[in-house]
Amino acid sequence: MKISEAALKPSCLILFQQISNEHEGSPSDSKRHALEQLMEASISNDRTIWTKYFNQILTAVLEVLDHSDSSVKELALSLITEMLKKQKDAMEDSVEIVIDKLLHVSKDTVPKVANEVDNCLTTLLAQYDPFRCLNVLVPLLVTEDEKTLVTCINCLTKLVGRLSQEDLMAQLPSFLPSLFDAFGNQSADVRKTVVFCLVDIYIMLGKAFLPYLEGLNSTQLRLVTIYANRISQARTGVPIDATQ
Repeated sequence: MKISEAALKPSCLILFQQISNEHEGSPSDSKRHALEQLMEASISNDRTIWTKYFNQILTAVLEVLDHSDSSVKELALSLITEMLKKQKDAMEDSVEIVIDKLLHVSKDTVPKVANEVDNCLTTLLAQYDPFRCLNVLVPLLVTEDEKTLVTCINCLTKLVGRLSQEDLMAQLPSFLPSLFDAFGNQSADVRKTVVFCLVDIYIMLGKAFLPYLEGLNSTQLRLVTIYANRISQARTGVPIDATQ
């Protein structure tokens, strides 16, 4: 059932209060109800509603991501994903804020929450300006937080495919040093993520990327080369060495 502006307008303040404030009784239930109402409003995609209330809604929903109830956070993340799809023009101005918040929540230990964060980031990285996304992610490649680092490198890998070869070459100096440093991280998960990011870059740029790989030691270079050949063979039927 579509929510009309007339129906939503009087209740908007109440919804924001339910999302932002704790209430006696069952605060989680109150927040879930408010988020469900906003989800319905997003699905209905009433442009007048979102033009008038977008900033308030986004601010309130982002605040919910700090809630202790994982089911509330999961619902809030689903709503953000829906907003990224349906309110793209309005969301453009908040890309950096949303990415930063999602990276913070990506450290959540609840699998369903982590999955919803990944859905949000995948949607955002696929549809919004890749250079603005890079501006947020690249500085965080030096973080000492393992989970954040893995997430940032995964995001970088997703963005690589959206850039032209020329743009990717121009961006390499901004993140390769940090990526190479992360290759020496004590965490196997971090190192594995770095490998697949470098492999995707290698497959995209071909022999033009080889001079940059001189920054790796022999073991690291062999690992990247082996995986690049395997993945290239699987994708195109030809190992990358054969295309050089």
